[in-house]
Amino acid sequence: MDRQTAMRRIRIVLIALLTLLAAPSISSAQADTGAATTTYQPAPAGAASALPAREAPPRSLRAYWHVFIAFSIAWVLLFGYVVLIARRSRRLEEQLDGLSRP
Repeated sequence: MDRQTAMRRIRIVLIALLTLLAAPSISSAQADTGAATTTYQPAPAGAASALPAREAPPRSLRAYWHVFIAFSIAWVLLFGYVVLIARRSRRLEEQLDGLSRP
């Protein structure tokens, strides 16, 4: 493996890791901006509504932390699988090159 290929792989790994690390901070920033409480608008006087007028629950993604962890694990597993396939492919190419040389 030449130096250029090694540097390209290192760059890809670093970009993938930075993307994974930045994802939770981006989602928490989006959750903070939408955290203002809003109220449901009452139905007009002539309209019949079975729903009571009440305050909406706060908008927050904190209850879904397990979803973010699951997605992170899925991305790590996917990245590991890609690395495994790349290693096997490289090993196979080396074996084919060894067989083709007399």
